[in-house]
Amino acid sequence: MRDQKLLEELLSAESEAEVLAALDKRGLLSDPGRWRYLGNMPNNQSVVHNQQSTPIAALVEKYTNAADALLLRKCKAAGVDPREKGAPAGMAEAVESYFGDLAANSNDDRRDFGEENLLLYATGSKARPCLSLYDNGEGQLAEDFSKTFCSLIYGSDEGSYKGAINFVQGRFNMGGTGVLPFCSEERKPQLVVSRVPTEVAGGDDHEWAYTLMCFFPSQKDPSWKYLVGDDGVVLTAGREPVHLVPRKGARSGALCKPRERAVESGTLIKMYNFQAPRSNICGELYKKLGLFLIQPALPLRIVECRSDYKANVMANTAWDRLAGLETQLESGSEDEASIAIPLSTGEVVTGAIRVFKPDKKKKKGDPDGDEARAGLFALINGQRHARRGPEFFRTKKVNKEHIAGSMLVTLDCTALGQQSRNRLFMPNREHFRDDPLLDELLKELRDELRTHEWLDWLDKERYKQKVEAAADDELGIKAMEELLSDSDLAGLFGGFIKGSAGTDTATDAGRGGDVDRPEPFKGQHFPSYFRRKDGATEVDVEIARGGVTRVSFVTDVRNNYFSRSKNKGTCSFAGDLAPAYRLFNGRLTFTCRAPKAAGVGTELVTAATITDPKGSGPFQLVVNAKVVRPVTKKKRPTTDTKPPKGKSGPSRPEILEVDHDLTDPPITVERDPERDVLQILFNRKAASFTEAKLRRPAEEEPAVHFVFKYGLAFLAMAMIEDALGTDDWKEDEPDVRSRIGQRASALAKVIVPLCLDLPKKLPKAS
Repeated sequence: MRDQKLLEELLSAESEAEVLAALDKRGLLSDPGRWRYLGNMPNNQSVVHNQQSTPIAALVEKYTNAADALLLRKCKAAGVDPREKGAPAGMAEAVESYFGDLAANSNDDRRDFGEENLLLYATGSKARPCLSLYDNGEGQLAEDFSKTFCSLIYGSDEGSYKGAINFVQGRFNMGGTGVLPFCSEERKPQLVVSRVPTEVAGGDDHEWAYTLMCFFPSQKDPSWKYLVGDDGVVLTAGREPVHLVPRKGARSGALCKPRERAVESGTLIKMYNFQAPRSNICGELYKKLGLFLIQPALPLRIVECRSDYKANVMANTAWDRLAGLETQLESGSEDEASIAIPLSTGEVVTGAIRVFKPDKKKKKGDPDGDEARAGLFALINGQRHARRGPEFFRTKKVNKEHIAGSMLVTLDCTALGQQSRNRLFMPNREHFRDDPLLDELLKELRDELRTHEWLDWLDKERYKQKVEAAADDELGIKAMEELLSDSDLAGLFGGFIKGSAGTDTATDAGRGGDVDRPEPFKGQHFPSYFRRKDGATEVDVEIARGGVTRVSFVTDVRNNYFSRSKNKGTCSFAGDLAPAYRLFNGRLTFTCRAPKAAGVGTELVTAATITDPKGSGPFQLVVNAKVVRPVTKKKRPTTDTKPPKGKSGPSRPEILEVDHDLTDPPITVERDPERDVLQILFNRKAASFTEAKLRRPAEEEPAVHFVFKYGLAFLAMAMIEDALGTDDWKEDEPDVRSRIGQRASALAKVIVPLCLDLPKKLPKAS
């Protein structure tokens, strides 16, 4: 059924109210015969509402479907069945085959690509814009809407529409509906307009097709439905080109009309009154999309068409978020360090480690500052599927507290099979799934990060920078020691051992201890050798039963050899072991673990073969391992002597004065990674300390300084003593120490009057 006039009104509508008005004047909302259940499923809320948790994450699913449509168009136009042999084996191969090396293109070329093929633009109001996403992809015929755009879970008897296609990312036949709950308020409408390109359809006699999805509230049957004609099929609007997108090549800062350019085919999705950030979409929305589209397969052009948000930047291209951060990388991290984690499934997850310079301009609570540059990202085809925050690196299992806020680890899970992906990720592509396979992956990853020599050195350097101007206070220390030895406080803080100040934490097995500053290294793009320092390519090692041994080979290849997207190296193993491995500054390190069933005396052999698409090598490395008895660890002798029973000798943690930011807490508890001791840092620049001094006469400043510093230090010590040995302390000590600092901030308001004024009010004996 053709209704071109209704399509024009829906395209022009810039609010839910205008959409509903167009429907009401035709009596469509009240005509049940003109609406079908989305997915042919009553009570389909369970699917639509159980997807992405944020509007941006849901919007990314629209990008995913649009990118898939572009690749499917190219494949079908070439006369290849996407489900059969001869179709690309993966998305990277499809992009390379159909569009070439987009990474090698100029920014202008990628801009042009986005304007032609993949474009998101905003219209409507400032508070709740309408977002429209256009793709120049395969499109859909009117009769196929029910098993594509308007289907849920079940597509047809052949299965999910894209479920058996290797080079697309959409798999579950539901992600496109994730945006619906984030549209408008009442009926949450979304318009879908589509036409198949001539070369895919095999002719030009088919029309543009369109439908409108809406929510129908009801006590009995609240459901999502889509609009159809009297014939039960979605509506059509003729064959002529339709004005759907802004013009190409607008100059910088120009305000474009939203539907100035007519197109012959493709798909437009219009989401009315979408929950987008209240700003120019080339700013905040662009940044938030970049947190998911880390290194997207295809560039997305973003255009702001609202005059209310006219600015110098009215269009932007979402492409390779990490490339835009290269200038912020820490020296030595310019080429990300490669890591690879083997799984029990026989698959390998490769990854890259980046550490950024401290962001001195970052505001507290700035999500872009934290999320874009720190955490663990799991990627598939460059798109983020799950994340762990910086706290992942602060735990004792990784022990990189001082660089955690600026360390980014990306795991490339693209090569994993669908079964492994299902075990690792939720279908909404936002979260990890609790599963033994995830435990296995994260356990190996933590071990590689904890023992990484460069990260170890850099973490200690960052701590040194934090306390480089720290000062001690001999007078205060003497007074504090007298208090601890002569008062009841001695019994309370007897657990603090001078010089250790906390629990005894054994050095990690396999950790190399102190490391020197890494030497500058400039590797080659392709390797010419992998060998031992003496030239050998075979090595004999011992592995303690139940333990781990690391063995290294030198090379001349760059750090990103195993993690880069183009001409990436591979390391395959044959034999008894499948080690994890990492590459940094000319050293390839294998982490060898003996199988649990291997007894003492078992001999294990593994052969590694290293090569790349350019045919380097292949290089052969052999590790001969023998399982030996574990070495019994002896307790380290200590010079500390325990005081006689019933008495507590003078003891204290280290208390240092530092000049941190005025917004930082007045007291923080840190662990010196070099000596593994706790320190209490008093922030002389803290706003609460400045305010405390201003409230008292100038002659009392020394007293204020003393009671503020040592009063809060004693309180921090009490909280530490209370936390020691708890599960929280064992699992995430840095977080507990951070909370202690925050609690001290609250107590800072009363510590001076409590210590200086309250004693004067003590009642006298009658």
